[in-house]
Amino acid sequence: MRERILEKANDLFFRYGIRSVTMDDIARELGISKKTIYQHFEDKDAIVSAGVEAHFGCERTDSERMQAEAPDPIAEVVMASEQMRQVMTGMNPSMVFDLKRYYPRAWASFMEFKDGFVLDLIRKNLRKGIDMGLYRADLNVSVLARLRNQEIELGFDPDIYTPSQFNPLDVQLALLDHFIRGVVTPQGLNLYEDYLYKRLSLPAFTGTVSNPLKTNQL
Repeated sequence: MRERILEKANDLFFRYGIRSVTMDDIARELGISKKTIYQHFEDKDAIVSAGVEAHFGCERTDSERMQAEAPDPIAEVVMASEQMRQVMTGMNPSMVFDLKRYYPRAWASFMEFKDGFVLDLIRKNLRKGIDMGLYRADLNVSVLARLRNQEIELGFDPDIYTPSQFNPLDVQLALLDHFIRGVVTPQGLNLYEDYLYKRLSLPAFTGTVSNPLKTNQL
């Protein structure tokens, strides 16, 4: 039941935003009473926090799988962008903003994950790309890894990219594309554009994460 509640709550958060979804909404969608929900979660904040934590486990698994199976770091980036496209399609623009403004405990976990695991993932990708001659040798990995990491959060900022004017998925894909084109060598650019043309996807990658609180790796 706990897993069912988390799954349904995350689905509603994804479609309607976190703040607009009530405990009554979750109970009604599941066909259960609020009392049943409270047997598993103290309040809505606990549901949001548990959903974020559960997501991180899936996120690590997916990211590490792509890192291991991608033939090169550019392929890893394109695979991540294709997964991003699948996950974020239909996402309510207010979801990340709601998380940041109204759920500090969950947001703190989000930031810890982003500035820990995700930042390290980006550094590894950049270093591997330099070693393979696909990224420029003169890159300052420490600086650019932090830049890319901050772009993820920046793309969801409603004060910069107003939801009525910008689709969050389009923003994230545009920022990623701009970043990659700035770090690749001519060889890397040719490979990147070839992957884009083929719409590269990870073979046998089933997309284990359907959690709407998903972040993006690169």
